[in-house]
Amino acid sequence: MIDILDVVRPGDRVDLEVLTNDENEKKYHITKVYDVTDAGEVEVVMPMEQAKLVVLSVGMQYDLFFYAGRGIYSCTAEVISRRTEENIAVAVMEPVSELSRRQRREYYRYSCALSMLARTLPEWEEKLYLEQNKLDLLAEPEEKGVIVDISGGGIRFVSRQVYELGRLVHTRFTLDFKGGRHTYDAVVRIITAEALANQPANREYRGQFLFMENGAREEIIRFIFEEERKVRKRQTGV
Repeated sequence: MIDILDVVRPGDRVDLEVLTNDENEKKYHITKVYDVTDAGEVEVVMPMEQAKLVVLSVGMQYDLFFYAGRGIYSCTAEVISRRTEENIAVAVMEPVSELSRRQRREYYRYSCALSMLARTLPEWEEKLYLEQNKLDLLAEPEEKGVIVDISGGGIRFVSRQVYELGRLVHTRFTLDFKGGRHTYDAVVRIITAEALANQPANREYRGQFLFMENGAREEIIRFIFEEERKVRKRQTGV
């Protein structure tokens, strides 16, 4: 059994996934670890979304994903209390499952700066996509943005456009592989949106891929591995 005190540290990023029965309705809150008690309870900073505090209710359970120095770990935890310390709102969470290391490759992320185009699906097309996994092929994404990190599970991107939480967005981006390049038309659900303090005209979004074909997901993961190998080769010279 992994001891949470051995791997999770104050300041580590933690994603809180709201537990639902619908795989395509996942919602995340991104925050950081405030502290870990000797009893193994995790204290997290209450997340912010669109400059508003997200209050985590006592009794609610979340899947926690810790981005620790040794890798990505997860467990399910319940909010048992809340408090404010030095003007920081903190939720105290008690793990209700064992901590485990994540091996799912869709969590591997790569920091980048990739151009993308996007468009919000109108309600009729959103309904069609959720029911039949079909896009309007005549509608071209034209709103510019920049992907700042990518994984097999989704993207984080910056744009001047306003995208509403929960809406579906058609994105188009190109990845360069050994021997060629591939353009993807991927639909994401907007799960976080935050204003950038140093870039008031831009917002940072996090989008979760929906109905991503396994072949496309594997290609994105392969792209991440190829780019990371390039970085290591530049750093080590081998």
